[in-house]
Amino acid sequence: MNLKNFFPIGDPRLDDDHRRLELAIDVLASSQAQDRLTALHDLRQAAAAHFESEDADLSCMADGNAKCHVDEHAEVLKSLDEVRLELASPKRDEVFKAALTRRLAEQLADWLPMHVREIDAALVKFRVAQRFGGVPVTLAIRANTVVPGLIETLRASPSFPDGLLSP
Repeated sequence: MNLKNFFPIGDPRLDDDHRRLELAIDVLASSQAQDRLTALHDLRQAAAAHFESEDADLSCMADGNAKCHVDEHAEVLKSLDEVRLELASPKRDEVFKAALTRRLAEQLADWLPMHVREIDAALVKFRVAQRFGGVPVTLAIRANTVVPGLIETLRASPSFPDGLLSP
């Protein structure tokens, strides 16, 4: 499974958590029969710890999207628990369990990057606003893009670190 479409959102704690979740999803996707329940358990533990941390901040937000965010976390945990019950069931054969595990990992791999970009990014803005009184700004220079005078303007700024954009 390729989860390399993941981009940091600028909050080191969240970015680290998201990388751990990404890795746990990857481990689940490649798990064999004897390792599936352990891989799922480890993913659930990582997700629960991450969600608990986020939910604490979300409870401070007056934004109506915060409840939706918390509810989404609860639904993910519920899905993980439901899959665990199926994987532990003696009524389910190995083919079913392998397919269910693969499908869960695929769904989570699709869900996580979107969740991070679209939903967790709002939490980062809230955290930055709480800490600094403003929202974060992300600057990106794309390949083959030339902004005339940008480098010179940045170098001339008195607050720009010396040597950062050395010729």
